[in-house]
Amino acid sequence: MRNGWIVGLLVCALPAGTLADKPKVSRAMVKTMEESMDQKFQSLWPDNPVQVVGLTQGAYINGYGAVFMSELNLATGPTISPFHPNISPDEVKRIHEKKLSRLAQLKATMQQMLVDSARSMDPVPADEQLALGISFFYWNWENREGLPAQIVMHAPKKLLLDTTLAKASIPADEF
Repeated sequence: MRNGWIVGLLVCALPAGTLADKPKVSRAMVKTMEESMDQKFQSLWPDNPVQVVGLTQGAYINGYGAVFMSELNLATGPTISPFHPNISPDEVKRIHEKKLSRLAQLKATMQQMLVDSARSMDPVPADEQLALGISFFYWNWENREGLPAQIVMHAPKKLLLDTTLAKASIPADEF
C-alpha cells in the first residue's frame, strides 16, 4: 500500500503531459539527417574515402535536442591475411600520418554538419542542443598516438543558426 502512494506522488509530481507528449521531431526527419551525414562522411576524401563502420544513428530527446553518433575508420589500410601476414612499420606509419592529417578537416565537417542540421530540423526549439559524436575504429596493430577514440561536438540550435558565432564557438571534446 505504501508503495502505491509513493508511485502516485511521483506521477503527480511530473509536469502535466510529460508521459504522453509526442516528440517534436519525427523519426523520418532524424533518418534524413542520418543519411545526409553518412553521405558527407563518405564523400570527404573521394580518392581514399573513410570507412563508415556503423551507420549514423540519431535520436531526438524531448527537452535536450537531437543527438547523432557514428563510427568511422579515418583511413583504411592493409589487413592481415594469408597473402599479407604482417603489417610493416612503413604501413603503420603511413596510416597513422594519414589519420592525423584528416582530423582537422573532419572537425570542420562536423561543425558544418551541426550547422546544417540546425537549419534542417525546424521543430527543434532554439534553446535545445544538437550533438554529433564520432567514435573511431582502430586495428590492434595501429599507432594511436595523438589520435582520439572519440570526438563529440554540441551546441544550442540558436548558436548554430548564427553561423558566424557557430564556427568559432563549437567546442570539440576529444576522448
